[in-house]
Parts: sequence; structure tokens; C-alpha cells
Amino acid sequence: MRLWLKLIWIITILVNLSGVIWFVLGSTANFQRGIDLISTVILLYLGIPSILLIVVSSFLLLKKWSPSRWWEFIGVLIIIIAMLLMTPHLYKNVETNGWLTEKIRTDSIQQTPDGRFEYCMELINLFQKNSSARLYLKNTQTLEEIRIHLEFPTKEITGVSWGDVNYFVKLEPTTNSNIYILNTTEEFPFPNEKYEINIQEKTAVKINN
Repeated sequence: MRLWLKLIWIITILVNLSGVIWFVLGSTANFQRGIDLISTVILLYLGIPSILLIVVSSFLLLKKWSPSRWWEFIGVLIIIIAMLLMTPHLYKNVETNGWLTEKIRTDSIQQTPDGRFEYCMELINLFQKNSSARLYLKNTQTLEEIRIHLEFPTKEITGVSWGDVNYFVKLEPTTNSNIYILNTTEEFPFPNEKYEINIQEKTAVKINN
């Protein structure tokens, strides 16, 4: 096989393989969630054909096969062009939310009764293995933003009812200006949970009911 054709073929295989790997990582959020319907369709029409062409190409190259007839040469060019055409679509249909960047959903912004903080609950990478929850606070005077991790079994959440307005938590002040009590509402998948929030220490401790 001519050296230039072999080099182009190898580079094409590597480029197409990188597209397949990127697509698999993106559609599963680095294996943190299951593949959805749209990604499944893309996998069937682009991913699997790419894998088959990569396997066939690698096999022929390892066997040191060389096209000796004109139609064999045309066949190699068709394989190379097909892999190059599919690769951009594999890259384009990948979401980085949920693995390279956080995918955040929140309930509606509220204000504490004493007017010191605006707050809401942040649900990060919901319905994934790497999901978590935290309390977002914004000081109304200094505009300082604070995020406090909340120990919820978010991996067990199978569904959340979203509306125009959602209140998943209620935050109440205490006699200590640094301590607030957080209660989850009936709208949240884990209702009637109670936490002691320490603003200064940025901690949340569960209170057994």
C-alpha cells in the first residue's frame, strides 16, 4: 500500500475513533447516567457504523492488505470519506453538562423571614450517579454567595415535579444569627427533612425528627 494512503487511513481511523469515544462519554456523562433515546438513535446511525468501519480498517491494515485493483482503491476511499463525514456529527451531538460542567436545576428563589438572605436549593446532575444537592444563599446586603452541601440520597430520586414556582425548602432564622433551620417541603422527593445550617461554618447537620 502506498505510504500516503496508509497514513491518511490511519489518521482517519484515529479521528473517527476519538469521535466515537467522545460521543459515548458525552451521551452517558462519563458513564454517570444511562443513554437517552436521541443518543441511542445517533449511536445506531453513526456510532455503530463508525465502529464497524474502524474494526474493518484496522483488520486490513494489521494484515498489511493493499488495494491492487481500481475498485479496491475506490472502496478504501469510500471508507475514509464515510468515517470523516460521520465524525463531526458524533462531536456535535455531545452535551458536556453533567460531566465536564455541572447541570444545575433549582427551585424558586425565596427570602428568609429576617430579610438577610435570598436562597434556593440546587440539584446538581439530577438522575445521575454523581448527583448531589446544596443550599444556595445570597447575602442581600453584601451580595456574597454561599453554597452549602446537603446530605440527601439524590441518587434515589426518580422524578421531580417542576412547575412555574417550586419551593423545595424553607429556611427559618433562630436566636443565633449564624444558625438557620432548613425544612424540606412536600414538593421535594424527601419531604419533612430538617437540617441545622451554620452560615459561618458553611455546614449542614441533619436533625432527627
